[in-house]
Amino acid sequence: MNKSKPSKPSRPEPDSLLPLSESELGLDDLFLASARQDLLSIEQALARRDYCAIQQTVHSLKGAAMIFRVPATVNAALHIEAVLNTGLAVDHDQLTAACAALRLQIELL
Repeated sequence: MNKSKPSKPSRPEPDSLLPLSESELGLDDLFLASARQDLLSIEQALARRDYCAIQQTVHSLKGAAMIFRVPATVNAALHIEAVLNTGLAVDHDQLTAACAALRLQIELL
């Protein structure tokens, strides 16, 4: 009996793969640029003590980080939301620390 190895399914040659469209290229870069801009907006709002603006921007950033599967950034955003949503007056020092943790996560991207 002739036992031959089962043939592996052939892979397409790299050149034969459909190229990504321009809209699909650089999405990670787009997320990073957007996250950096959001961070700047958050820090400016923090300086003005505009907690509503922080809430809105952090919520948006959290959603984008979830889509791009960046759990550390999601967790940092969730922490900021938790500080803002205690039902009590905002602890500005605690919020400042939470925003610094977000900055660190974005810098690590």
